[in-house]
Amino acid sequence: MDDLLDAVLASVADAIYLVGARGEVRFVNPAGLAVLGYDRPEELIGRDSHSTIHFRHPDGSPFPAEDCPLLRARTSGRTVRVEQDWFVRRDGSMVPVGYASSPFSTEEGNGAVVVFRDITARLEEEAAHARAVAEEARAEEIAASRSRLVSAAAAERRRIGRDLHDGAQQRLVQALIRIEEARRVAPSPALDAAAEETRRAVRDLRDLAAGIHPAVLTDHGLAAAVEDLTADAVLPVELDLDPWRCSADVEAAAYFLIAEALTNIAKHAQASRAAVTAYRQNGELVVTVSDNGRGGANPIGGTGLHGLADRLAAIGGTLELKSPPGGGTLLLAKLPLA
Repeated sequence: MDDLLDAVLASVADAIYLVGARGEVRFVNPAGLAVLGYDRPEELIGRDSHSTIHFRHPDGSPFPAEDCPLLRARTSGRTVRVEQDWFVRRDGSMVPVGYASSPFSTEEGNGAVVVFRDITARLEEEAAHARAVAEEARAEEIAASRSRLVSAAAAERRRIGRDLHDGAQQRLVQALIRIEEARRVAPSPALDAAAEETRRAVRDLRDLAAGIHPAVLTDHGLAAAVEDLTADAVLPVELDLDPWRCSADVEAAAYFLIAEALTNIAKHAQASRAAVTAYRQNGELVVTVSDNGRGGANPIGGTGLHGLADRLAAIGGTLELKSPPGGGTLLLAKLPLA
């Protein structure tokens, strides 16, 4: 019967060893030998189990026998399960294991059967998963940080644009009105020159404010701002714009993308017309800017779109450029609405 039991235990895939009443190793199967780095059972049988394979911690500090969970099963009469511990291999290296130590009775007293498994692969998987989770969290935090920076920059642009529109620009307009009134009362070349200079200053300031952040974008949204942007365009621009309002960050990103794209078309595309669309689809604002020009646009070569792509990415958006030679150019942007 003992031979049959030994044969059964030897065929089990899990690592197993038996501890006698005095704590000595009574049996170890081939799987156990492999985990512990031994070649033959005789190298372990008869030796004290604790002082052979469980006598120290991974940091080198001693593991007192009275604290050993493996031996506790013998003294308590209850099965002890440990998810992670360390055994000492024949060469002195440590191997991570999970085990269950269950008591059994012999004529000499209580022994224990220890079923254990090398958990190196499991720990490596857990460590890899933890690294992946940490990297994902870090990537999310970086993205959130970039988004906060973009939002803060956009808010500052809106503030500066509004201050210029409501402050210096309005004061210049009031000054121009007074100059015009003075011209009507007492016409003079000096007042004519002052009026023209003031008009130019108003135009320059209006252009500056629009470049920073147009007031119409804040007050009336993307559709109105793009209509205003293209009103004096150098080439015809066909518009198909959803009037629905988006968040300030999304509207600003879409507006400056459209403005940059139209500027590039006017400068480089040799086009006779352009088209702009903006619509909602599957939780995103989809923006396209296209032209019938020469195509062959370089997506990173001096177009100014590279920085805009980074700006879109900071709020979770994407940018795609299709520009086959001779086939016009299509710019496609998708910005999340939530």
